[in-house]
Amino acid sequence: MRTRRLLSALAGPLIGAFILAGCSQAPDDFDRSPEQVTTDLDAVDGSDLQLPLVVEPLELVEPGWALPPAHLGDVFLSASTDDGTLDFSAVDVHGSTLWQAKRPSGCTGFTVSTDADGSPLAVLTDSDSSTDCDEDVTASAYDLETGKQKWGPVDVPGPMRGPGTVFAAEDADPTEALALDPATGEAVQDGSSDVRRLGEYKGTILSIDGQTLRATGEQSWELSLSDNGWDADELRAVPGADPGEDVIALDAGDGVGPVLDRETGELLDDDARGVAQDANTGAVVTLGKQGLTVIDDTGKNELPVSVPESVELEAAVGGLIYLREGGTLRVHNATTGSLARGYPADGSGTVAVPVTFTTEGLGTLRAGDRTLLATDRVVEDSEDS
Repeated sequence: MRTRRLLSALAGPLIGAFILAGCSQAPDDFDRSPEQVTTDLDAVDGSDLQLPLVVEPLELVEPGWALPPAHLGDVFLSASTDDGTLDFSAVDVHGSTLWQAKRPSGCTGFTVSTDADGSPLAVLTDSDSSTDCDEDVTASAYDLETGKQKWGPVDVPGPMRGPGTVFAAEDADPTEALALDPATGEAVQDGSSDVRRLGEYKGTILSIDGQTLRATGEQSWELSLSDNGWDADELRAVPGADPGEDVIALDAGDGVGPVLDRETGELLDDDARGVAQDANTGAVVTLGKQGLTVIDDTGKNELPVSVPESVELEAAVGGLIYLREGGTLRVHNATTGSLARGYPADGSGTVAVPVTFTTEGLGTLRAGDRTLLATDRVVEDSEDS
């Protein structure tokens, strides 16, 4: 449920677009093969942080990640930096590191997806000749839980542009982007030669072919661009955008665009500039011209909340909505829209903001430049109280 604004200027760096300093030369020799480990990360003292009430009784760990994390199921994936390399690590909700893998410093493109059986995969990029990962780029997939290689390396035309397994050279024509089937690593070939790949979402490939927006793969559906007033040259996916496992967010121009149901293609909102899905409740929250709208099994509920253009949608977790305006964070009830108590009243220190969470309410928090993981381990004082 990692939240991303539809604007290109996001609150945090984008997966697949995060840039680290480095020179274009052959990287030092190191072993690319994932190493299976079983290491329980130590709990972090959060007394210097303002923690959301939803994670207050849970132990926090700090994997040391420098890139925004991705997750599927109970496993989170990201990378830290060390001596010119990226050190990827997969950490589960128990706070245990499952496997690690090294990549050149510029190969920041990675994603999580699923194979044909629905099992979670990690897809990493690599280059034998460039620390910037801008030439001789390959992609490989690994079991997200074990690190076991599933396919690859597969040659791709450039870095991961995303969302998902979409790759292109920096100056490539939009029709030259390559999409890989995450289950096999094979290039997706459906459609005409002018088809434009927008993104891959858990095995669903989204493309524009003429005046048709088409989903193929895990889910299949079509929408007419003209019927919905979308310009084929303007409509695009925002790299790194991951509003939730069940939705697709697009930019139709000026950072505003439609939010679609991934399975059916149903139009949930047509002018959203922010979107998040609450993994706990399944509700989709959009921020658009009508303000805040909560979409769930009961329908669409427009909340009576003032949301000027300066307000950004940060997250939706546990029935709460987190909004940011400048340096101020406020929390609203997702049912009534009223202000809610999301943090302890007497808290002090750096505010930790929810980012990516599981259906069980476990997940990552952003506190300044730190990424923390709220595990299923309970703080001892909470057990005694």
